[in-house]
Amino acid sequence: MTLTSEHAAAFAKAWFAAWNAHDITAILSCYHPTIEHSSPFIKRYNDAIGRGNEKSLRGLADLRDYFQRALDRNPTLRFDPVSIATGLESVILVYRRHSHDTPPAGELSAEVFFLVDTPAGHLITRSVSHYG
Repeated sequence: MTLTSEHAAAFAKAWFAAWNAHDITAILSCYHPTIEHSSPFIKRYNDAIGRGNEKSLRGLADLRDYFQRALDRNPTLRFDPVSIATGLESVILVYRRHSHDTPPAGELSAEVFFLVDTPAGHLITRSVSHYG
């Protein structure tokens, strides 16, 4: 599968809309059941709930729990798109993350998404989060 800029733009629009609506079902609909997600926040979260030293999550059930806790802790969470970069099988979304613990201008963030084309659309099989 080779992504086009149109595919990337449609994917980004859906992903940002889901997050900004705080709609966990819509958020998870962007992810493939075999998702592997890594983020600097995962270790901090796992330490807080006593789950050890994991640095990534696997599968929709773990992702749902992690994302729902993030939404619950950050009722004002908002992502403002800055840029989209399209690769052959991946997309990088750059955005400003706004929440209770970020400066007024937001925190510059980027996520790399590796996508697979499915009958349900382009779904994320691996994601890597970066925060400024």
